[in-house]
Amino acid sequence: MFNTLRSRLWLTYALIVLMVVGVVMLGLIIALRESPLLYRQVINELEVTTELWVRRLQPLVDLTPDRFMLAFSDETMDTAVKAAIFNKEGQFLASNTPDNDTLLRNMVAQLDLQDSSDAETDLYQDTLGKDWFYRIRPIGNTYFLLTVIAKPIFSFSTIVKDEFMGPVVQAGLIVIIFAFFISLIISNWIALPLKRMSQSAEALSEGDLIEIPLEGPKEVRRLANTFNLMSKKITAGAQSQREFIANVSHEFKTPLTSIQGFAQAILDGTVKSKKEIDKAAGIILIETNRLHRLVMDLLMLARLEAGTADMQHAEINIPDLLGNMVDKFSLQAEQQGVSLRLEQIPDVKVSGDGDRLAQVFSNLIDNALKYTGTAGKIEITSKIEGKNIIICVKDSGIGIPESEQEKIFDRFYQIDSSRKYGKKKGFGLGLSIAREIIQSHHGNIWVESCPNEGSTFYVRLPIIMNKS
Repeated sequence: MFNTLRSRLWLTYALIVLMVVGVVMLGLIIALRESPLLYRQVINELEVTTELWVRRLQPLVDLTPDRFMLAFSDETMDTAVKAAIFNKEGQFLASNTPDNDTLLRNMVAQLDLQDSSDAETDLYQDTLGKDWFYRIRPIGNTYFLLTVIAKPIFSFSTIVKDEFMGPVVQAGLIVIIFAFFISLIISNWIALPLKRMSQSAEALSEGDLIEIPLEGPKEVRRLANTFNLMSKKITAGAQSQREFIANVSHEFKTPLTSIQGFAQAILDGTVKSKKEIDKAAGIILIETNRLHRLVMDLLMLARLEAGTADMQHAEINIPDLLGNMVDKFSLQAEQQGVSLRLEQIPDVKVSGDGDRLAQVFSNLIDNALKYTGTAGKIEITSKIEGKNIIICVKDSGIGIPESEQEKIFDRFYQIDSSRKYGKKKGFGLGLSIAREIIQSHHGNIWVESCPNEGSTFYVRLPIIMNKS
């Protein structure tokens, strides 16, 4: 029955409200059981009766004692209030219960009657443990009037039955109805975004992206925002993979076509001379190497992301590493008319795999050459920041649009190849591999760029601190 979020929220609110009402009612019952409010009627009867008798007996104080006692008996007969007359010396004189005046005699004997004559209604407990309300009032200068009435006993069940059963039932019904409507509003407020999220998830499983409005409580809004971001990333990832499959298919198709064509030509005898055979074999080798590089890049990225790549750990001298990279690309830069310069690098070392780090900087310099035209320049600089070294590879190329700067490190993502300076496009894996390598060395990599002003790639790596 209560298998939906809305029904469970309603049940929860109803139970909480009923529990609160129950606790409040229980507190009131306990408080009233010990409170004089339940005894107000009895106390009022005692006070009113006492004051009435005092006013009626006051004019008779000058009568003889016998006539006064007779008037007292006539005035106080046939009532639930017990009464006794005593003098200033505390001597018991008369009562309206002559057959059983032990209680009154004991009270006259035990109480400080004159000191209590101006007091309010008080409580007295007899030898049997029974409680009595009493008052003492002076009558003229000769007599004192003691009035007593039994304190009623109210059981818990009596209080509930007589005082609270009706109101509790009515309040409970009102609370349940109120909780039902309030819970509907609140549960819709909470459950509706979750329902939309469920619908969006179903649509996402079918390839459709439905963005969820940020509504409901703060936690639900945060969840919806996270879900929207996740959906966009999944959609973008799926799109990138589709593009990647198309690109890889094309990249495989082109060299495979060449390999197949030249191999078939050799087998058919179309290519006969040694020179032609050597040329065909050279093309087959080039295309085979290209396919091999693509497969190895894919394997490397998969291993890096899974954390299973075989990483060597040694002390790597940063000036030597970067110097070798500049030497490697200096001829290519010279042929392109690009200035490749290495600034003074601090003599520091990092711990890691030298070949992998060389692969990172090789990729960064190669990309810089691809996107930098003739008469451009590439500068490699560095600085120490705390316990890290930050290496910068800056070019004066065409730059990267801001909308693409967050995407270039995603696997399979490629910037429009038409913007390169006639360079052959890659597979969109180089920067993804570079990021995974740097992260495996406890560093990070990022880019800053403005279109038509060039790009600067930053690599932060922790350095080996000198023990001294």
